[in-house]
Amino acid sequence: MNLMVLGHEPAWYTYLIIVLLVPIAVLVIYKIFIRYKIIRMGNNQVEIHYPVIGRKHQYSVNDVVAWKENVVKTGKNSVYKELEIRFHDRRKLNFGYKEQTEYDRIVSYLSQKAAKKKTD
Repeated sequence: MNLMVLGHEPAWYTYLIIVLLVPIAVLVIYKIFIRYKIIRMGNNQVEIHYPVIGRKHQYSVNDVVAWKENVVKTGKNSVYKELEIRFHDRRKLNFGYKEQTEYDRIVSYLSQKAAKKKTD
């Protein structure tokens, strides 16, 4: 007795779903996992470490060209804060208040060490 298993092809919309969801998944993976960074500041040094990529950038506080804090009022009682730091090699570091647990300490450190380089 011979049994033949008839394979059927997936419906056309299965391919459409894959074509739409794969780029979205790649973008989410890039934004969340690959761009994950660890920022350390102290001893007149700024260190940015990307553990997934294995890349590390280390700067002196004197290498900071400019920095600014953007504050946007988003509601009656809430604000969104974002810090932008520019370095001498044209790299830019952006992060928000909710992304960084030590945001206030980083702003106060930059205010102490690089107060003249703050822009508005």
